[in-house]
Amino acid sequence: MAMSIPSWLYYLFGALMLAVAAYSATLLVLGFLTNRPPGRDVEISHVFMGVAMAGMFVGDWAFGRNAVWEIIFSLLLVWFVVATIQSILSFGLHLPHALIHAVMSFAMLLMYWFPMVAPSPSGAMSMSHSSGGGSVDPGLASLLALILCASAVFTLAAPVKGQSHFGSHAPAYASGGGDPGDRSDPTVAVETAVAMPWLVDASHAVMCVGMAFMLILMT
Repeated sequence: MAMSIPSWLYYLFGALMLAVAAYSATLLVLGFLTNRPPGRDVEISHVFMGVAMAGMFVGDWAFGRNAVWEIIFSLLLVWFVVATIQSILSFGLHLPHALIHAVMSFAMLLMYWFPMVAPSPSGAMSMSHSSGGGSVDPGLASLLALILCASAVFTLAAPVKGQSHFGSHAPAYASGGGDPGDRSDPTVAVETAVAMPWLVDASHAVMCVGMAFMLILMT
């Protein structure tokens, strides 16, 4: 299916994906500086996903071989699947935050296995299947898009913030406040302000919506 989409919408989503990647990279650096381990795997995945998704929305922003990106997201998929299993074994039957990130990693793989024609920077743009990539199953793409949109909604509506990023069983962060640490340390103060639970949830929701939009375009 080909659909005409205004060019500004592609650039908007591309910019939002880069913003999420930049925010996640900032969290990652601050987390290392303050010795905060929870959330690092999510931050790493969001950096890669944001950069890769930006290149999908705006072809001029893409770089690197597809095979390299496929390896990255395959490793992330395995990591989050293992993390999901470990969380269930440790805390009983529940929905670990790693599970949705495993779904997101799988969705990224689909986008590389069934690539789309990159939009050009001129005028109205269209998305259609590339000549060599085949087409993704519409049912699978729609299901993944629905799951991602549901994750965005439930994340934003959850009474306890930050679980999508740090996990419901992460020490201190499970209560939604983050570990205050030594507030006399400027780095800790900055990290506490930047890693606000509602903000990390918002970045997760933006990533989910962007990926869902791309999956819909693939059908």
